Amino acid sequence: MSKTAIEKVAETLSMSYIRVLEITTFYSMFNLEPVGQNFVQICRTTPCWLRGSDKLVKIAKEISKSNLGEMSNDKKFTIVEVECLGACCNAPMVQINDDYFEDLDEGSFKKILTDLKNSISISKGSQIGRQTSHPQRGSND
Repeated sequence: MSKTAIEKVAETLSMSYIRVLEITTFYSMFNLEPVGQNFVQICRTTPCWLRGSDKLVKIAKEISKSNLGEMSNDKKFTIVEVECLGACCNAPMVQINDDYFEDLDEGSFKKILTDLKNSISISKGSQIGRQTSHPQRGSND
C-alpha cells in the first residue's frame, strides 16, 4: 500500500494518517513494499512451532535465497512469519498467496517451494491427504 493510498484512506475516513498507517503495518494482509510472485506466510504460533515451523523458515530462506521480509532477487518469493493462520490442527502450515498448505514437513515444503520456483503446478491443502481437520490416520487405522 503506497503512501498516497494511505493518505487517501485517511482523508476519506476523516482519520489521521498515523492511524491508517498503524493498521496497515499491524495486519499482514497489507504490504508497504512490493512482494514477490509467491507471498509465503509461515505460521509461527505455538502449534505450528511445536511441529516444526522454524524448520520451514530455514527451508524458505534456502530456496528463496532471501531473508524474512525481503523479495527474492528473481522476484518469485517474499517470505514472512505471521501469527496464527487458523489451521492449528493441521500444523505446521503456511499460506502462499490465497492458498493454505497444511501438514507440512521439511521435504514437502521444500518440494512446494522448488516447484513454485520452477513454475511447476502444486497441490494446495493437506500434504498428507487429510480431509479438513480429521484426525491423522495411524498405521493401525
